[in-house]
Amino acid sequence: MDLSNYVDVPSRFALALDKWPDLRVVESPPEVVTVGDQTFISVTMTVYRTPDDLIPARGCAWEPIPGKSSFTRGSEMMNASTSALGRCIGLMMPFGKMASMEEVRNRQPETRTQKPADRTELLGDSPSDAQLRMIRALGHSDAMPTTKAAASTLITALKNKVTASDEGAF
Repeated sequence: MDLSNYVDVPSRFALALDKWPDLRVVESPPEVVTVGDQTFISVTMTVYRTPDDLIPARGCAWEPIPGKSSFTRGSEMMNASTSALGRCIGLMMPFGKMASMEEVRNRQPETRTQKPADRTELLGDSPSDAQLRMIRALGHSDAMPTTKAAASTLITALKNKVTASDEGAF
């Protein structure tokens, strides 16, 4: 599965807060839903861009109970909340993929084998996947940085560039 242009929910949320500093998130009480012989937890989020937002974004996500993987068992509501928030923000801003990383991961078959960690990954020198996704989400299409520090510097520069261009929009 190609997740190269995927932006995770924490990165989406950070971008939304940068764009709308008065952003407010309201989570409705979770509901238990039964469809046939399956039970789900349903979570709905409403995201207001501004205090007077007349058409806030709303997103809903369902997670099966019990969770079908070690990632979801015991965390069904939290996973549904994260997915619902990711969907809301996905409606507010363009991203390559709507589904949250958790939704994608939670639908993959579990494997018992794990690849050995690469030396640079252990040292933490390479940029994280989240940093690379954020850089792509901010519109960078040139060569990617090769260190975490360089990725952080580029993210800051790209955010400043986006902010500067937004200020001139009015």
